[in-house]
Amino acid sequence: MSRTSRSVVCKEGPEEHVLSNDFPNTGLWIYCCNCQTFIAWETERADVTVRECPFCLSSLNPRLYCCDHCAVTMLDFDDPTLRKHHIVLSWGMPQPACPGCHQFPSSTPKIHFCVALQSHLATARNVCPFCKLQLETIAVDNPQTSSLRLDAALAEAERRALSAEESARKESQLRVQAEQKASDFERELIRPSQAFPDPEFARKQEESSARADSEGRARAMAEVRAREAEEMRFKAEEAARNEAEMRAQAERKAREIVETYTTRATQNFQSEKTVPGKDRVSIALYAAITMFLFLALIMLMITMFRLYYAS
Repeated sequence: MSRTSRSVVCKEGPEEHVLSNDFPNTGLWIYCCNCQTFIAWETERADVTVRECPFCLSSLNPRLYCCDHCAVTMLDFDDPTLRKHHIVLSWGMPQPACPGCHQFPSSTPKIHFCVALQSHLATARNVCPFCKLQLETIAVDNPQTSSLRLDAALAEAERRALSAEESARKESQLRVQAEQKASDFERELIRPSQAFPDPEFARKQEESSARADSEGRARAMAEVRAREAEEMRFKAEEAARNEAEMRAQAERKAREIVETYTTRATQNFQSEKTVPGKDRVSIALYAAITMFLFLALIMLMITMFRLYYAS
């Protein structure tokens, strides 16, 4: 909401919607003095209560004041660590004024227990806007006491404003002085070092620079060696995998050859039994040649493995 506009538009949810076209005169607004937030209040909702701010979650000793000039209700909690712009006194008077319309109450606020809010509420209205209680019959202080309280409240508000201005002015002066001292101290440190350079300091600086360079080179060399070791390890693992694959293939081929020649030898032996007169010498010679070829194949594969692993 801009300073010149009285319309309040909520941009939360799927679509923007207007909360009030004449803020703070229409609607129902709760102003939390602790977090300085205006809340569009819905009395029908049971999940929120004035005993705890839904934004800052303050809940210590709530005090309520309903303005009789606009639709804003002030909600204040005890918190000595905060520097508030608006507060509600224990007897219901706002300070320095209403945060919505910036006006003081037209008469002394009357405190009653509001059933709708389940809390004590102070207002200068004749009818409570929440519980609709008629407040004209509630006893109030005499005019002299009311005037004294109003004067005291105004004086307290002026005193607080002056104190805040004085604190801000002193804080600004202290900040400027601290910055000036820091700048002077920095110039004093830089000027002697530039006018009279210390040989020992220069030597230590050169040594630290050389040490940093050597450490950087050593770190770079270590990283290069680590990468080389990683590459060698990767190559060794790759060679081991290839060797294992070739060994498995050789073993598979050897098993196939053995099975083939064993099958043939068995068939020849059976045929020797069934066919009388076979040449036993030829069969033995054939078996010997088979075993010799098998052993030669095994030796050839072992030699290939050794040559590949050596390379």
